[in-house]
Amino acid sequence: MTTILPRGAGFVCQACQKLCASQPPRRQFASLAKTSSKKQPTPQTARRFISQPSIRRDAPALSAVANVSSTKKSSYDIPPEIALKPLNPTTELKALKQAVTRLTSLDTAADSSEVLSLLLDCYKLANCLVFGVSKGANEVTTKPGEDLSQAILRDLAEDNSKQDSVFVPDKELSAPFRDNAARTIAELIYTLLRDPKVYVSDEALSLYVRIQCLLGKPEYLPEIFHLHAHKKIPNGKTKPITYSEPWSKLPKYAIPPTLADAALEAAIIKKNLPLAIAIIDTTVASPANRVARIMGRATVPALFVGATPLLAYAGANWVAHWQNTMDVEMSKYTAIAGALAYIGTLTTIGFVAITTSNDQMERVVWRPGTKLSDRWLREPERAMFDRLALAWGFQEKYRWGEEQGHDWLQLKDECGMRDMILDKTDLMEGMQ
Repeated sequence: MTTILPRGAGFVCQACQKLCASQPPRRQFASLAKTSSKKQPTPQTARRFISQPSIRRDAPALSAVANVSSTKKSSYDIPPEIALKPLNPTTELKALKQAVTRLTSLDTAADSSEVLSLLLDCYKLANCLVFGVSKGANEVTTKPGEDLSQAILRDLAEDNSKQDSVFVPDKELSAPFRDNAARTIAELIYTLLRDPKVYVSDEALSLYVRIQCLLGKPEYLPEIFHLHAHKKIPNGKTKPITYSEPWSKLPKYAIPPTLADAALEAAIIKKNLPLAIAIIDTTVASPANRVARIMGRATVPALFVGATPLLAYAGANWVAHWQNTMDVEMSKYTAIAGALAYIGTLTTIGFVAITTSNDQMERVVWRPGTKLSDRWLREPERAMFDRLALAWGFQEKYRWGEEQGHDWLQLKDECGMRDMILDKTDLMEGMQ
């Protein structure tokens, strides 16, 4: 079982891991408050976590709110309105349980704003369990010699975000309490998004993935990824509730690459290979993600190829009237043939070069005979299996190919069933 400790490794964002690694280990944030020195002018810049919705909410009604006494000094004044405030995790956990029970027991479709607000409360409490403060290390910029609590206060002072309160636990949190609370939060939001009356929007999915990765509970992710595209959509204007069937192949149901990467990294940290494969199947290997890749990257080239005959005809018709060496019609069709041959040859060479490039491949490559279109369309899937091979195999290159065990055989079988080869002999070091 994953242990939830302050500043633990449950948070999987690579950029945030570097931030967390640069911080000194702490068990609990001491009480902080304003200092009385001169404020230095700093440029005001809007800061907001990229995947966090723009929702400003006061603390839950059950929160104990009080100003914190002064213990540290800095080079700026901190208004009392934005000082860190105490929070009772036990009370907040009970309030979240009641809120989830209320939303899931309604006889109408749950309001999306209420769902997002509840997920945001869970995210803040998860930050308190892991980092000791309701605002995570990934949401602020830390200066040298500055701990997380000081960075948060400076960030709030610079942005004048006085209405966005930041909370710290009002007592020391034991490791068993953190584990139980993390498991409870993970189950609560999982139950919430599985409820038929709750629509899994993009914003809700983003917060859900972030919370589960922060708590180190990626086992709750694959089913929600699947429901994001296949769950029936509730109609909030009817009573009793009516549902409409979604078309799961629409690009809007594609899982964003950032969420897929975070989920896969969480599964790798837990060393759970079946979970990692399930995450791949429900993210980059899903029909919606493949359609989104085609729409996003192949639409413009396809339009250019489709318009090539018309452009060649128009250009040849114009050029044919500027020559007197042959008949106009013959000149026109000769120019069309030359233009199509030239453009078609270059396009074919470019397509083959793009689909057969293998500089990014390390241990997992395509099986000979795999269609070029499949290679390009399923490249994100192959890249994720490459990450699994690097995570489960030996780190030393000279030992590649010596791996054994049930997980390794399962990984090789999965690659084989997907037209991939793990550790192709011809490409291994010393075997060229």
